[in-house]
Amino acid sequence: MKPKELAVQSFHENQKLLSAVNAVSIHTKLEMAGHSDLNSAKTIAEAKDTLNTFFKELDVIVQRAEKAGTKPLLGVDARRRQFVRNFIDAKRNYRIQSPSLRGKLSDVVQMIHSDKDTDKQDILLVLEELRMLIEEHIAGDTEILLGGI
Repeated sequence: MKPKELAVQSFHENQKLLSAVNAVSIHTKLEMAGHSDLNSAKTIAEAKDTLNTFFKELDVIVQRAEKAGTKPLLGVDARRRQFVRNFIDAKRNYRIQSPSLRGKLSDVVQMIHSDKDTDKQDILLVLEELRMLIEEHIAGDTEILLGGI
């Protein structure tokens, strides 16, 4: 695929992911405050499933990337590879503070569905930091698509 086609695909995927992050964040905050969410249970379940799938896939790719070092990540498109590299750099440079994001990402999957208040606090930090990384990546996609306009 051409760089612009990859950027379009990445932009679309990241918008969907950002929507899931926002839905779960809002739902969790309302739930912690004792309020009901106006989103349907189905919408929240779909958002959690989107995040689960993302974290499972990201966990595998990040583990491969950390072992490979500077070697190319075969089977991973250029935009996803850039996101993974940015994620690893953010961990190394302590831009990511969440212990859950700094550890095994597969553990995040369990937290997303947890009813424990401590897990809810943790997942809010995870989602906040993930949102930051996604927004940075979307900015990169936009620059590729618009050519620095």
